[in-house]
Amino acid sequence: MAPVLALDKQAIRRRFERAADAYDTFNVIQREMADLLVEQVEREPHAILELGCGTGYLTALLHKRFPRAEIEAVDFAPAMIARARRRVPGARFVVCDIEELEPEREGYDLIASSATVQWLAEPELTLSRLANSLEIDGELQLTTFGPRTFCELDEVLGELGCERGLHLLSAREWETLLAGAGLHRIRAHSCEERFSYPDCAAFLRSVKSSGAGYAPRVTAPGTLAKAIRRYDERFSDGAGVTVTYEIVTLSGER
Repeated sequence: MAPVLALDKQAIRRRFERAADAYDTFNVIQREMADLLVEQVEREPHAILELGCGTGYLTALLHKRFPRAEIEAVDFAPAMIARARRRVPGARFVVCDIEELEPEREGYDLIASSATVQWLAEPELTLSRLANSLEIDGELQLTTFGPRTFCELDEVLGELGCERGLHLLSAREWETLLAGAGLHRIRAHSCEERFSYPDCAAFLRSVKSSGAGYAPRVTAPGTLAKAIRRYDERFSDGAGVTVTYEIVTLSGER
């Protein structure tokens, strides 16, 4: 399994803090991933732990589908939590890095997380610890981004001798991690979706505005600008430029 690159958690937190007001405008793919996750839940839960709730879109979906369930939702960005609390006042919200979370209860029968686990610095350790909070036969439901996400950008950056600076795990790698966490009945699936943006600069602005932006590891001044020009030249579809997202859906039981 490829190593996960070191993550600057404080920088990531600051980006999501700044993005809180605009996040719901730019999180189109994240909403789709949350919709997929809710559809996968097999049994009605009574206690839900949501990891990385952001502005509460998934929290609201879970509350609507399972109105009798107790929901505890966690995020490390206070500005995100403030918006989520207004969206779902009946849930309990906790400001905390999920890699430092000590759940206040045991016996969750659903742990859910959408578009978050790619930010874990130690995914195997974190998932193993949190999976122990599931009751027997409880479900873990995750969605995340696979390594084909932004493959067009990876291609042009690679030609210029640099990289994005974030390693995304494959569905198979996540499957291995969930098995290592002691889960069974693991299901892992990936699919690709392509979006169109006016140009590469607009695409990068959208990613940055959602809080998910990070600086590529460039090798020389002007490299990023060169990559943007090359992207626009190579991946135009006539109406804009194409951007690939790989969506990975994962589930398992304790």
